[in-house]
Amino acid sequence: MSAPFYVLLAQKNVGSESFLLGLLIIANGIASIISSPFWGKQADKSSKNTMARAITIAAIMGIVLFIIVTFFEGLGNQLWLYPIAFFILGIAHGGVRAGRKTYVVDMANGNERTNYVAVSNTIIGVILLIAGGLSALVSILSIEGVILGLSLLGLLGAYRSYKLQDVE
Repeated sequence: MSAPFYVLLAQKNVGSESFLLGLLIIANGIASIISSPFWGKQADKSSKNTMARAITIAAIMGIVLFIIVTFFEGLGNQLWLYPIAFFILGIAHGGVRAGRKTYVVDMANGNERTNYVAVSNTIIGVILLIAGGLSALVSILSIEGVILGLSLLGLLGAYRSYKLQDVE
């Protein structure tokens, strides 16, 4: 959920250069290509641990970005920072998606899988709508604060993912 706020933060601190969005898209594409095989193998071993690890990576990236932008203004204005941060976020996002999908599919038996996937996708959609609306309201105050808040919630999500029951 924090990816749009990374883009907004980059535009705020670097400017709305036309090539900035292109760099972020390239970074995300490379992250997907590189991370997909890795996360797929990890999810086959333990989907819940894959989710927990990936969420932790995303949360730490958000916290680090918050610290850099808040306390190191010179670094926060550097163009290279945001494609690197977006790349790391893209890697983590791939792991979260792979872990969640694998967990849901492994949890269900036979024809239950389609029901579980449908319910899972619907719940994720509702959560995204609610959290996205709240984040949009909070972003009026501080984009950096939204990234930090989502990252802290991510750490809670990583802990909860780790505590899930193992499924095969």
